[in-house]
Amino acid sequence: MEIDKFAELEKKLNIKFNDISILKRALTHRSFINENPNQEFKSNERLEFLGDAILQYLTSEHIFREYSNYPEGELTNLRARLVNTVSLATESSRLDFAQYLFISNGEKEIAPESNHILANTFEAIVAAIYLDQGLPACLKFVNRELLYKTDEIVQAGELKDPKSLFQEISQEKFLTTPNYQLIEDDGPDHDKTFVVGAYIGEKLIEKGTGPSKRKAEQNAAENALKKNQFII
Repeated sequence: MEIDKFAELEKKLNIKFNDISILKRALTHRSFINENPNQEFKSNERLEFLGDAILQYLTSEHIFREYSNYPEGELTNLRARLVNTVSLATESSRLDFAQYLFISNGEKEIAPESNHILANTFEAIVAAIYLDQGLPACLKFVNRELLYKTDEIVQAGELKDPKSLFQEISQEKFLTTPNYQLIEDDGPDHDKTFVVGAYIGEKLIEKGTGPSKRKAEQNAAENALKKNQFII
């Protein structure tokens, strides 16, 4: 049964794995290990970490080459629209990855609706493809299953300003709204430079500077978006 499950997914991915255990690991949620401690399984968390970095790189290079007239800020926003939790979860759901997961009985029912689980699975599978097949095959998969919608996002005008996008992703991933705190201001009244911190809870994510608090907040949000989904 398990072999049929993998064969079906390989067909969907259009990839024949050399080491099927890598794919198995990509599909193993940590709750399954907690529920089955005697089985030789490893969770997909390390693969999620690698997959996240690979997606950041491949997406960055793609939009850098394809949108040569975009300044850094717009590239950052576009990348964030492509690799945020909801975006990855949407593609994971479209590919029906949840049905292949090794996951606890308690989590099984919510997995198809959990953006967090779905997005993490997408990242883990990207890493599995990279480790087993190499970067060219991984790029082919990411182009086909994620980056196809880049032009749609651009044409739909979905490149929000940094603060709005930072707030949206923070609410998606951490269920909280970011806040901004003035760290310092320097210079005479007519020529001040403000330094503002962008926080999630009490955690400082990034700082930003500007000639006004508003612009410093925008800069802080833009800098925060450059981090890999605001690692906390």
